Amino acid sequence: MTFPEGSLLASILGGEAPVEVRRAAQRLRAEGAPALAVSDDVASLAGQLAASEVSRSPAVLDALPPLFWIEARPVHGSADGPVVPGIHGWLVEKKRDGLAARRFGTAAGDEGAPGPAGATTVSFGAGAQDADEEARTVRGLVTAVCLPEMLSQMGELSPVAVLPADAPEGDAGRLRNFRLSVAVSAEAARD
Repeated sequence: MTFPEGSLLASILGGEAPVEVRRAAQRLRAEGAPALAVSDDVASLAGQLAASEVSRSPAVLDALPPLFWIEARPVHGSADGPVVPGIHGWLVEKKRDGLAARRFGTAAGDEGAPGPAGATTVSFGAGAQDADEEARTVRGLVTAVCLPEMLSQMGELSPVAVLPADAPEGDAGRLRNFRLSVAVSAEAARD
């Protein structure tokens, strides 16, 4: 598998991104953090998973690394409005009882540099509630990418496969020292 060409992470590491944004990506590289690109079909599943009980389980939090990057194209709108096109990515860090996520993004077809686009926290455990659409999105994405590990522990098959990925040729220099992965549907992984 290959990490997506022209990924948001590669764009952030480019010379046009604001210093604050490049520093965030450089921190990921310096700490050897994993970077994960989520396919559209898994992002769609993530939207459904965000409302599930399993998405609030501390087992999701336990299955995640301490610091990582996750990016996806938004595939559903919110109650507040339609989908904002483009690619969104989150620098996610584990905290004591949840996650802190900083979102970065660029609009579809936007030739400008990617920039910071918000922040949220995601809590886990009994009674955990999402403060906003951003938290629901992150919750769904991280739950989707944790399914393979969580379900394998129960002897179940996962609808999601997380596979190691190579950097695309054009972005290889920018993405060096990252542990790249892609999350695809199990069906796509078999093809």
